[in-house]
Amino acid sequence: MPNFAVFNPNPDDLRALIFGRDTTNTSRILATDPSGNLTTVALDGTIASVLGTTVTAGTINNLLNGTISSVLGATVTAGTLSNLLDGTLTNILGATITAGTLSNLLAGTISSVLGATVTAGTLSNLLDGTISNLLGATITAGTLSSVTSISQKSFTEIDYPSTPTADALTPLPPVTTANLGTYSFFVYNAGPNPANLNVEISANGTNWYIDVSSPGLAAGSVDVLVPSRFLKYTRLSYASATTGASTTIDVFFNAQGT
Repeated sequence: MPNFAVFNPNPDDLRALIFGRDTTNTSRILATDPSGNLTTVALDGTIASVLGTTVTAGTINNLLNGTISSVLGATVTAGTLSNLLDGTLTNILGATITAGTLSNLLAGTISSVLGATVTAGTLSNLLDGTISNLLGATITAGTLSSVTSISQKSFTEIDYPSTPTADALTPLPPVTTANLGTYSFFVYNAGPNPANLNVEISANGTNWYIDVSSPGLAAGSVDVLVPSRFLKYTRLSYASATTGASTTIDVFFNAQGT
């Protein structure tokens, strides 16, 4: 059969074009990039399962379920992020985080927090709200309008070691006890002779009232003097119990804040 070849000797002649139809039922050729990848853009619809896909441009209107392992320069305008395993959100407006952990908040404002724990970092500005538990924090500026309770009280200690006594009562420097809740004087007689002790209180730092006395603290003995009344200033006065028989005392003032 001359002029009628059974096999086509040129494979290029066997190539075919793939068409699709648009909304007007017009046939359109499917386009590819130089590597042969389809350049088709999904304008609408649902992709039920995606594995190992990279979205370089465009908009994902609704993500019903799944995991996005890496996001670069994306904007989420609506919807819910059910779980963010890792990454950085550079700008969030009007979002609600119901569960999970924010490992690092670089900047921004959280308008409402319920049941959250801040383990590290800095809260630069707390406009309103309640912090139910605070451990090891430093507040450098701002106003605490109301503090319900503080779990750990402050502690104050002042010591006067090796203090010699004289025949006349000698007062130690007064302590401002106006903001202290519990306080006392621990006295150890380290010398050879007894000593007399008084705890004195004052409202103005000038006129003093003897509140508690401990006469004749023996050598080698210890006593703890606790004021029974409250005033703004408190001090300890001491003297030799026997004229001309001096001794040495160690005094420690311990106090807890309110």
